[in-house]
Amino acid sequence: MAGYIRESDPTLADSITIESQAKAVRKYAEKEGYIYDVAVHEFREAISAYTIPYMQRPQLLKLLEAAKRREFDVVVVSEVRAISRRQVEVFIIYDILQKYGVRIETIKEKFEDDAMGRAILGLRAAFAEIEREQSYQRMQRGKKDRIEIGKAPNGHPKPCYGFVFKDSETETNARYEFNRTIIYVDEDGEEWSEYKVSMFIIGLVKQAESLKGIADALNSIGVPPPKKPLKGLAHWQAPTIHKLITNPQIAGRVYANRYMRVKGKVYTRPMNEWVLLPEGTAPAMISWDEFQAIQKQLAANKQDSLRNNKHAKDLGILRAGYVFCGICGRRMYVVHHNTNGKVRNPEYQCVQKSHKDDLRSQHYTCITLTSLDREAWEKAVEIIRNPASVRAKVALLREENKPVVVASDIQNTIEKIRQKMKNLYTLAENAPDDEELAQITHRMQELGKQKREAEALLYDLEEDEEERAAVEEEIVKFEKWVEKVRPFLADPTYTPTYEEQRLAVRIIGIKATVFPASGDHPFRAKIDATIPDIVAKIKYCVINDPW
Repeated sequence: MAGYIRESDPTLADSITIESQAKAVRKYAEKEGYIYDVAVHEFREAISAYTIPYMQRPQLLKLLEAAKRREFDVVVVSEVRAISRRQVEVFIIYDILQKYGVRIETIKEKFEDDAMGRAILGLRAAFAEIEREQSYQRMQRGKKDRIEIGKAPNGHPKPCYGFVFKDSETETNARYEFNRTIIYVDEDGEEWSEYKVSMFIIGLVKQAESLKGIADALNSIGVPPPKKPLKGLAHWQAPTIHKLITNPQIAGRVYANRYMRVKGKVYTRPMNEWVLLPEGTAPAMISWDEFQAIQKQLAANKQDSLRNNKHAKDLGILRAGYVFCGICGRRMYVVHHNTNGKVRNPEYQCVQKSHKDDLRSQHYTCITLTSLDREAWEKAVEIIRNPASVRAKVALLREENKPVVVASDIQNTIEKIRQKMKNLYTLAENAPDDEELAQITHRMQELGKQKREAEALLYDLEEDEEERAAVEEEIVKFEKWVEKVRPFLADPTYTPTYEEQRLAVRIIGIKATVFPASGDHPFRAKIDATIPDIVAKIKYCVINDPW
């Protein structure tokens, strides 16, 4: 058997809640005498089954692929709701598994492969969807009421830095406006407001200035920071600037219900739970495209960040952001050796020491920086010399990463729904009284809803021209960059600068996986090129075989 374990809240991915569900499925396997290899056939994920279509749930797609290969005979879930919160999706998944000769069971009941079994499954799926819709409506109503009662658009008494609340004729704190109140006058007599400071910060971020550099610039000018500390001098810090430029409000988008407090700690809620307030709630300092470009740059900066400025370029062209331990999957870090005045070559290392007695918890993985960087650069040059391989691989990725579900599976479900509706039409014509006619009418409405949802899924499976255009745009950008750098970076007589190598590694997406020197491992070090900007545009894509 295989087990599918799902919780809707991403914060519960490693929680007792999801573990409890997994335990219940395991106990059921023991009770029934099923062969259940947890390491291979337990599929876990923390993702919404209502807001996220089943075709975008990675672990469910892996399960369907395994079912297609006939790796098991039955899929067990704790409840039908684990499969999906939508009836039509439950039926589609049920039909796909039936086609592969795999049946569905919950830990409380089995569903026979006949009309009665399907009817019972339909009832369970209907209850799961109704339960989700009712709870969602209650939560949305509560959120709306809290926002209206609080009168503050983002649910907090103080607006984001650079903005101020303004009252309307009917209510207080009705909307945001830029805060142009002068808060500081520098030595040159220049006046600074929160809005001007925000635009100054955004301007430097666009110029690729580091957050620490921006903080130093503001501190040198003398601009006061948003909050004064209880003790000591007030000064700007990088986290303060990061909080400002990652707030979508600077792009004119205001969200309520972004955070939740659990046991005294504040967590960001899943984005599908955020409440987007009406357009115009806040003016925009920058466009949404500019905001997204800034977030992308921040992510690249984080991966490229130096862990030890003392050694600067000695951290290698890969640094710690692109080197991963093959045992535990963690990022490896750079270690510099200086013993009794003797300096050895720096190494990428991953050292894990734990009370648990297993390889993942106790291992020592290391490799010299110079040898791994040499292999990484050889891989980068290989891609630069042959960019056509990237276009060929992208075509293969698009083909391989099409959803497991095909249009015929959904069409099959739609045909079954149509047949049921036709049968109900016949019953309606011969209904003996108004009460039975009302029941038939209600059932017809439910089937009509299922049919519309299934037809909507067909649209999702159609070739997405917008996606194809976005992928092509990224490929062309990559090819232009290759044409620009190939004459010298691919020339064996040319010695590239450290900055040139770092940029190439980031654009090509070089990733190194390293195993310990001793032990039975598949390889010592493997270098892959992932071309992240292109792959990110391919829908449903999960790289299993990089360049």
